[in-house]
Amino acid sequence: MLDEAQAIKNPVAQQTRAVKKLQAATRIALTGTPVENRLSDLWSFFDFTHPGLLGSERVFASFAKRLAATGQYAPLRQLVGPYILRRLKSDKRVIADLPDKTEVAAWCHLTVVQATHYQQAVKALEQALERSEGMERSRF
Repeated sequence: MLDEAQAIKNPVAQQTRAVKKLQAATRIALTGTPVENRLSDLWSFFDFTHPGLLGSERVFASFAKRLAATGQYAPLRQLVGPYILRRLKSDKRVIADLPDKTEVAAWCHLTVVQATHYQQAVKALEQALERSEGMERSRF
């Protein structure tokens, strides 16, 4: 079982290659981080849990490109769906004993020294923005 599976989302990283060499009859990947940015992350997870299911990295990249062009991801969802258990905090059927979210706002005032440093940082940023132009402004 691999906890914090997002650590293997980069298929060329040494850590990923080492983990994928592990021998096991069953492989399970757990992560609290959803696949958000790249479908290649999903490919890497499945390359660990079900090697070959999504094809080679190159084949999958081509498949993902076709899906993106059409905006239709249903074929991929159907393929991986049976292997994914996604638990949502809002689904009380999955976890009946999970308490409702509680938020408590706690206000902490800055010390005089902290407030001084903060004001200096704000002033420096304002001056840098005034001096910058065009694309350089986007850095800030």
